Amino acid sequence: MRSPTLALAAIALAANTAAAQEWTQFRGPGTSGLSEAEGIPAPVAEADVRWGVPLPGSGHSSPVLWGDMVFLTATDTEKGGVRYVIGLSATDGRERWRSEQAFAAYRQHRFNDYSSSTPCCDAQRVYVTWTSAEGVEALAFDHSGKELWKKTLGKFYAKHGSSASPVLAGGTLVIGSHGETGKSFIVGLDPETGAERWRLDRDSHDKGAYSTPALRAAGGGAQLVFSSTAHGITAIDPASGELLWEHDPGFSQRCVGSPILSGDIVFAAAGSGSGGKESVALRATAGGGAEVAWEAGLKGLPYVPTGVALNGLLFLLNDGGVMTCRRAEDGEVLWRERAVGAPYASPVVVGNVIYCCSKEGEIAALRATGKFEPLGTYKFAEGIYATPAVAGGGMFVRTFSKLYRIGGPGGGAPLTRPGSP
Repeated sequence: MRSPTLALAAIALAANTAAAQEWTQFRGPGTSGLSEAEGIPAPVAEADVRWGVPLPGSGHSSPVLWGDMVFLTATDTEKGGVRYVIGLSATDGRERWRSEQAFAAYRQHRFNDYSSSTPCCDAQRVYVTWTSAEGVEALAFDHSGKELWKKTLGKFYAKHGSSASPVLAGGTLVIGSHGETGKSFIVGLDPETGAERWRLDRDSHDKGAYSTPALRAAGGGAQLVFSSTAHGITAIDPASGELLWEHDPGFSQRCVGSPILSGDIVFAAAGSGSGGKESVALRATAGGGAEVAWEAGLKGLPYVPTGVALNGLLFLLNDGGVMTCRRAEDGEVLWRERAVGAPYASPVVVGNVIYCCSKEGEIAALRATGKFEPLGTYKFAEGIYATPAVAGGGMFVRTFSKLYRIGGPGGGAPLTRPGSP
């Protein structure tokens, strides 16, 4: 069994990221949700909240970080038709720049938001994808907020809106668009110029797909693993766009949560309404394919939240806040307990502690072990839909209207405590 340190190192190498302390995309290194940061309190207490700053609009996208910069997106609900890309200081929360982007409103689920796709970043740039009635658009900015390039990738329509986030892998910016009608696609762009390097045509499906791919290190290379109703589980080479393997389990529901990876095991679920309805657990084979490893059944399946994997264990948080701990190798259930209130955010692991956020604003901490060990909860004044980010000794939590830093040094910006207006 590989240690968490070795696993994170392999992911960081495959993703061409500079260091594991950066949180450069949705769910961090390799979209794994894993961090080895030190000093994050468990459980969180009010004294651990270093600062909190208001945001200029709504959004379910997560913050991403490079060095002392935090990047995130927001929609101005008062202006209408305006979205922002924002850069803030990770040290004190002060806003350093803001880019205003006009867009045409479109139909989406009442619980979705026009700023639901999480940006990604590297040492030079931050990358954002928008969807609107005009289609899918990718943009790049430097760390000071200067727009570098903008590119329209193609049409997109899904009745619930969109949420899939861009990722950087194999030196390529990869964006997946799995809509309900028209042409779906996965595209690889040159991060420096936005030029299209490759495009993989995909089938559309009336359920669409809303999930972000996960990065798997395999045979010295990298695989991006996608889940969709139209194709099931797909692994591609992010550098070339080559389709490496595909397994279709016959999903009939929407894929919202990302695939979860533990060694050679790939777990993915699909659902609708208030929970997961279908799943598949695959074992990637030495020959470059995948086969069914075990069956999960219906109980405890996630739909919106993406689970985490650590030390050969899968921690699956369902839409009601119940977490199931399974052994990744054979799917055996070790425990199933309520961890937090009903969530939209995905859990993250810091060291050996899992943090889960609820729609009501709770943040719960529990041990990432084969035994249920809750550590405690903390309650913000408003709800949380965004997945936290962890970097630079701090955890960054986005509530409905504010961004907070938990842990690490603080001070500098006017502090808005969680209970303050």
